Amino acid sequence: MKIIYSDKQKPFKPRWEWNFGKKAPYPEKNSRVEIIVRALKKRGYGGDLVQAKSQALKHVLAIHDLDMVRHIQACRDMPEGQAVHAHIFPYRTYEKHPKTDLRRAGYYCFDVGTQIDRTTFDAAKSAVDAALHGAKMLLQEKETCVFALSRPPGHHADTSVYGGYCYFNNAAIAAYYLSRRGRVSIVDLDFHHGNGTQSIFYEVPHISFASLHADPRRAYPYFCGFASERGAGLGKSANLNVPLPAGVDDATYLDHLERVLRRVRRWSPTFLVLSLGFDTFCDDPLGDFELSSDCYGEIGARIRRLQLPTLICLEGGYAIKALGDNAANFCDGLCRQD
Repeated sequence: MKIIYSDKQKPFKPRWEWNFGKKAPYPEKNSRVEIIVRALKKRGYGGDLVQAKSQALKHVLAIHDLDMVRHIQACRDMPEGQAVHAHIFPYRTYEKHPKTDLRRAGYYCFDVGTQIDRTTFDAAKSAVDAALHGAKMLLQEKETCVFALSRPPGHHADTSVYGGYCYFNNAAIAAYYLSRRGRVSIVDLDFHHGNGTQSIFYEVPHISFASLHADPRRAYPYFCGFASERGAGLGKSANLNVPLPAGVDDATYLDHLERVLRRVRRWSPTFLVLSLGFDTFCDDPLGDFELSSDCYGEIGARIRRLQLPTLICLEGGYAIKALGDNAANFCDGLCRQD
């Protein structure tokens, strides 16, 4: 197993967000990857760590709208220390729209919490670089399993809008790249539903999407992630949502995970892309599941037993003190021999 990360994400360190009208510290901290890297080195994975190589922007544009990408890229010109949050959300029409006016960020951002500043684009691009670097390793058969420490995360980013601390959809970009060689299954194990990934592939027949997440009737992103959403058009029945109640424990979660993995086996993909969030942990400030740290080792073991070329993309996980151990436990399960 190789673990791909990028030092280019470090300068991106948003300070605050708006949360239901209140100003709150930004939970998606730049220390997340550093904490995971330190924990992995302590567990003996230091030799598996690789810096991400820069990848062509065309891969981002294969998934995301050019104007949205240019809008995020334009943040490079902002003064240091200045940040923008979306404020006004228009009815979207594509005839006239702002290309780089950051005061009108709401045209491209679907929430008020996701911050944009002069470091955003480079950090988001580095997250894509990590995912694509890993995908290329799988295609070249250099590795059968790669963990991309993609930060900022990506699964809430849709084709032409960003939000939920996500700017470019790392997992979707990598999955699309892998799909040139065969069918791809995406499994999303973040606490929050991967609305962006679902939307991007909702009518696609050769890339399936399955998600275990908090019931959107009580949790972000609220407007999608329901069990009734099963895909459309050529992608009908290629989408599976398993919304879960609060307080889910290890045993219950693993039972539902097995249901998802049985579906993956029946679908017989060439590649697996795993959107992995650690915000399912019992002490995570943004979640209400009760998974233990040991559970991530079992999750890793069950992913390994699929025996598929696998790319893991880091998504959420905001219990900073436990994040490193949770990620290391997952890697131990992924690599151990039964």
